[in-house]
Amino acid sequence: MFSPTYRNIWSVSWPLIIAGISETVVEVTDAIFLARYGQTELAALGLAGAIYGLALFATFGLVDAVQIVIGRRVGQGDHAGVGRSFNQGLYLLALVSVVMIALIWLVLPLFTRAVLSSMEVHEAVNAYLRIAAFGLLFHAANLAYSAFYVGISRTRVLIGATLVLAVVNIVLDYALIFGNFGLPELGIAGAGIASLGAELAAFLFITVDVVRRRYVGTYGLLRLTRWDAAIAKHLVGIGTPVGLEALVETGRWFVFFLIIEQLGEQSLAVATIVFSVYALFLIPVDAFSESVCSMVSNLLGQRRLDQLRPLIRRAMVLSLAGVLPILLVTGAVPDWVLALFTPDEALIEAALASLLVIMLAALIAVPGEAFYATVAGTGDTWAVFGIQLVVTLVTLTLAAVAAFGLGLGLPWIWAAEVAGWAICLLVAWAWFRSGAWQRLSV
Repeated sequence: MFSPTYRNIWSVSWPLIIAGISETVVEVTDAIFLARYGQTELAALGLAGAIYGLALFATFGLVDAVQIVIGRRVGQGDHAGVGRSFNQGLYLLALVSVVMIALIWLVLPLFTRAVLSSMEVHEAVNAYLRIAAFGLLFHAANLAYSAFYVGISRTRVLIGATLVLAVVNIVLDYALIFGNFGLPELGIAGAGIASLGAELAAFLFITVDVVRRRYVGTYGLLRLTRWDAAIAKHLVGIGTPVGLEALVETGRWFVFFLIIEQLGEQSLAVATIVFSVYALFLIPVDAFSESVCSMVSNLLGQRRLDQLRPLIRRAMVLSLAGVLPILLVTGAVPDWVLALFTPDEALIEAALASLLVIMLAALIAVPGEAFYATVAGTGDTWAVFGIQLVVTLVTLTLAAVAAFGLGLGLPWIWAAEVAGWAICLLVAWAWFRSGAWQRLSV
């Protein structure tokens, strides 16, 4: 029986932190290499990454639904139910991934040509995504595997999988962006191939582990069972508001980068660097958040509502302990940290003030993400969607006013992220405290 002690929370979360480091290394590595290849490619990467995330919105919804249901079935001791939920989730994920790949190939080029002010950035964005898009299918499967391992509280395999992901991406980036090892110089298209190859390698690694540990027999994973309309409907019912929430969140980043793109190629390049650093700050925050979501669902399956508050409190303490040392090092030597991402002194100088702003945002994200994940773990996914919608409207409104209404610089645009986390914390805390989520049955 799961108990939310510091030790148990840490045992589930630390592999997710390692996994998050490796996962983020993929994004960061692309930024580091492309910063040394060309400013246009670096600028385009921020937008391309936001669009790629946007294409995953339905995947995020379904994966969260799978994780919530698996966590509840594990709490109920229903192993067969775990496998049925996972397998039906894979069917749905394959379907939405194919649809998104088609949209990226057929619709996206027309859209970016119409909305982007730089034709060079438009061409670079599409050169990356036309290749990386095929990674959506493997990315979706990897997220489903992650949901399964988190749901059964056995997350160590994710360390190996994401190390494979990171190593393959780094090697292919180095080889294909610059044309090393006798391979052609492909620039940002090489980064797209690296992303695809990394997701495929991680998928194969985890699939081997599932077979080796006999989860196919224990839980019935990866069995070609018939379509189960009842389970699919249940997952879609839970996942739809989460998917809408993910659409709003990923759409927020796309619009955020689009606002900055209107300010010029250099501003977009600086924003890509700042976002990469921000992603590193949020690794422990996201890891403990994912654990909280699954653990809340598990505790509710055991009907141990009295353990929710201790879980949230302890997870916040551990999350703060994880992010604070990173922030202290960054605050002490910000120039050195930014120099890891780009050798361009002008870009480093332009990014310094924004770096301080996102450090504050990361601190507020610790309690904000904890309560937000708690609401998600209760299965109250419509509330999650509502919170994200409010946060997005506040963030983008403030960013647009700062950029276009007041003509302020990047630090003030990034300050909108601080306000967004403050709103998230207040609304999620109030909703959890209200107890309205207890009306649900997952």
